[in-house]
Amino acid sequence: MEDAIAQLADQLREGDRIGSQVGGDIPLPSAVVMTGMGGSAMGGELLRALITAHCPVPITRVRGFGIPGWAGPGTLVVCVSYSGNTIETLTCARRAHEQGADILIVTAGGRMAELGVEWGAPCAVVPAGLQPRAALGYLFGATAGAFGSCGLAREGIAGEAASGVDLVDRAAAAALGEALSGTVPLIYGAGPMAAVAYRWKTQLNENAKMHAFSHAFPELDHNEIVGWEGAGHMPFSAVILRDESEQPETRRMIEVTAELIEPDTSRLAHVWGVGESVSARAFSMVGFGDWVSYYAALARRVDPVPVERIDQLKQRMG
Repeated sequence: MEDAIAQLADQLREGDRIGSQVGGDIPLPSAVVMTGMGGSAMGGELLRALITAHCPVPITRVRGFGIPGWAGPGTLVVCVSYSGNTIETLTCARRAHEQGADILIVTAGGRMAELGVEWGAPCAVVPAGLQPRAALGYLFGATAGAFGSCGLAREGIAGEAASGVDLVDRAAAAALGEALSGTVPLIYGAGPMAAVAYRWKTQLNENAKMHAFSHAFPELDHNEIVGWEGAGHMPFSAVILRDESEQPETRRMIEVTAELIEPDTSRLAHVWGVGESVSARAFSMVGFGDWVSYYAALARRVDPVPVERIDQLKQRMG
């Protein structure tokens, strides 16, 4: 896991190269549906958050077995499964094919890659051998590269993301990971940083084997902020992911919220993104959060690699 986190920037650049090679075969759609589960879905979630305000067509996402009935001719359904055998994503791919939608496949192999060949669908095949969550750079980079080539996003987003990862302060991440390891972290962000907050939550769940939760500004100030009144002496911590492009109203809301909840937290931290673009700053916090989860795992004396409960669930489900 340490090696995989350290390779995130290189993954992003290689994924971008792979995706750019297949994106030119994709006609500009009228709408996009992103499908995927777990770690395989995270790249699409982050890309959607970063480009939705500027994408020329609407983008929605599905995490489950079905796609919208309207997703037919003219719609692009993006099917991301690192293993290539994720049952939910395979079901979405087959339904997209039945409904006549265009399909982009991002995978490391498996049945998904076989369907790509069978259907003649654009397929970005990334290197295999990792846990899906540890292949985020490949999956995000390949999808971003394909989107850049077909006109759904500007080119170079994955490269910008890699430049942000290069700026991560690993020592600071280690200190925060150790500090959070005995708490239940609530990770907050606004705009694209809300998707990054969700990545932190899932990495803490899977790597550190601990509960963590995420929410987004401004919505959390219409519900979750009240929950802090009942925190008492329970070990809840708060991490707020910050970006220099925050709107003035959002920035003021974040600052006031932090002032209100800090007395009820065991620890409150602001983590600022670094880099010259929103994509760079978002991925500087993705990389930082991955290291936080890694060092939280070490502090808790657990192996960050295995996910035994997920394996057991898959076995019982057959």
